[in-house]
Amino acid sequence: MRAFRYHAASPGTTPRVEEVAVPEPAPGELLVRVRKASLNPVDWKIATGSFRILVRGGLPRTMGSDFSGEVAAVGARVSGWAPGDPVLGFIDPFARPQGTFAEFVPVPVDFVTRRPPSMDDALGAALSCVGVTAVTLCDLARVGRGASVLVNGASGGVGHLAVQVAKSRGALVAATASASRREFVTALGADTFIDYGAEPLERWPMAFDAVFDCVPNLPRRSHRRLLRRGGHYASTLPTAWTYTLDPLLNRIGRVVRHAVMLQPNAAAMAELFEMHAAGRLRCEVAGEFELEDAARAIELSRAGHVAGKLIIRVA
Repeated sequence: MRAFRYHAASPGTTPRVEEVAVPEPAPGELLVRVRKASLNPVDWKIATGSFRILVRGGLPRTMGSDFSGEVAAVGARVSGWAPGDPVLGFIDPFARPQGTFAEFVPVPVDFVTRRPPSMDDALGAALSCVGVTAVTLCDLARVGRGASVLVNGASGGVGHLAVQVAKSRGALVAATASASRREFVTALGADTFIDYGAEPLERWPMAFDAVFDCVPNLPRRSHRRLLRRGGHYASTLPTAWTYTLDPLLNRIGRVVRHAVMLQPNAAAMAELFEMHAAGRLRCEVAGEFELEDAARAIELSRAGHVAGKLIIRVA
């Protein structure tokens, strides 16, 4: 089978398509025939050596976290699934060297969700990681009706979903993006648009109930100004603070800080599917690339100006 792999995790690494053996599903796993996958920044950040302390499983590694396709084989101790079942989901890219930019990928069954008939492979591949992350941000920050939310990086993969999930829950949403993304972000439902290029951070609105840092690039010293007392800051990227001082400071400080550690979340997927069925979910696809052209998608993602998700066509 074809797989987009790299053999060294460093800034100069060059992933490429290679022919490798089709893997077998271990007990508790499904072997998924990948039709489409999508690119997340964490995929290329791991390849360049970031998060080295968190990565397990060794080299070589196949890139990719999200997938959409169908079940190809069922591992031992797995019930309720059969070859041909349409599926979507994601893997943990820190723990598994066999990623989703490949024709087949073994996936722990808890990370696999049955894909609704109304959802095609492109949406299925685009939605999983960013959608579950967006719902998790809202859950961590306890976003509900009447809450005020700031989404920083609202035109990106997670950000544009976070705007929609917060609005679906009845929140008032302010969103930051570049001036060229104003129409895109406001069409998602943002009540207030902030052009981060024209408005310095010091002039942004204050006293939000929640701040979602989807880039993330908000200085820690700015959190208290942006949030009301008792407000929640939630980031898409854990840091050293997440595992050390924040659990203590959250008990005694003026604001509460969280970071998403992505895990399977059936309730989050159900919320996203309900939004999709009701016509309240837009997962923007900024472009599709053949597996052999995945390097170009990575270049666009690293440039940092992609609105929505980039899709990799595997089959």
